[in-house]
Amino acid sequence: MGSKGWLARLARPAQRVWPACFAAFALSCAHNVPQDVSTGSDGKEKGAKPVTMENGEGHASGIVTYPGGDRVDWRLVELPDKQRGTLNLKLTWTPPRPGLQLAFDVFDEWNQPIVQSQKTSKKRSKGRTREATVEGAKGKYYVRIYAVGRGDAGKYRLSVDFKEATAGPTFDPLKLEIPDPPKLAAIPEPEVPCDENTTPFDPKNPACKNICPVTGAPPGWPPCKDKCPTPPDVNVPACLATMECPNPPDRRVKKCTAQKFPKCPDPKSPDVNNPNCDNIKIPPVVNRIIAKTIQGSDVIVTIGAGSDKGVAPNWNGTVLRGDSDQPLSGGDIKVVRVDKAVTVGRVHLTPDQLLSNPRVKLSAP
Repeated sequence: MGSKGWLARLARPAQRVWPACFAAFALSCAHNVPQDVSTGSDGKEKGAKPVTMENGEGHASGIVTYPGGDRVDWRLVELPDKQRGTLNLKLTWTPPRPGLQLAFDVFDEWNQPIVQSQKTSKKRSKGRTREATVEGAKGKYYVRIYAVGRGDAGKYRLSVDFKEATAGPTFDPLKLEIPDPPKLAAIPEPEVPCDENTTPFDPKNPACKNICPVTGAPPGWPPCKDKCPTPPDVNVPACLATMECPNPPDRRVKKCTAQKFPKCPDPKSPDVNNPNCDNIKIPPVVNRIIAKTIQGSDVIVTIGAGSDKGVAPNWNGTVLRGDSDQPLSGGDIKVVRVDKAVTVGRVHLTPDQLLSNPRVKLSAP
């Protein structure tokens, strides 16, 4: 077939289906033509045409054209029986115009994909060659040659080259590393006996793993968890019920009664480790009202004792009856503010009542 003949076939857009699209190359109508409308028997795997092999080489040629409705050609490559080696495939083509692309895929005889062709040039306009290699090839292979895009077409030539693998080792015996023979297992040292009276106690000795010694146990030694060592350790819970009260006393120890502790040194800041500070009350502060202001139905009073006397904002106040220590009925004071020398509060009494009863007792909660 001359060059004009195959170019005309590439440009023929399946005239029986779409006669209106007939033109020089009909690429503008390619998207309207089914890809297999004009394909022959080699357009399917079952109709694959064999590639004749001679001395490990074979060639096949043909035309694929998406616009012409003959997008795919199948070829069958059958390698020599009981031979294994490297199969190289190369596809070259001549397009009707620059830039049109062909490609191919390789499948084994069970229709499993093996490899896809790769372009030898990254530029689309110059790439007219694709290659693929199958290592360890044997048996039969099907090659699917096809036009890549809707407007692609070309006259192709498929070259097949098979080289049988040579017999013999695939490595250099002189470079093979031979490992040293395994070492003999070391003979374990004889076990050193251990009991609770062993001195000195060796926690690294495997025989001491479950022994709690009389003396010398390291802090937190698991076997001594429920045993009190000698001398007793206040940090070992098992000692708290039996050991003597240490100096300074520790309230965790049963024998450290309240008599063993000093008086609570500062009731305003009680020591939680001193039982004598438990539930201790801060002594109240008694002082006089030094100023008062009427505010609605209440009276704002200023008391002559503040934070310098230990008064805090959470304290409460009570107006005392005359010179006694008895509270005046209705004389509860709500503390509003505590300054260094005075405390300001609110009370629901009259100025005359406060004038007759000027003393106030401030108490901690």
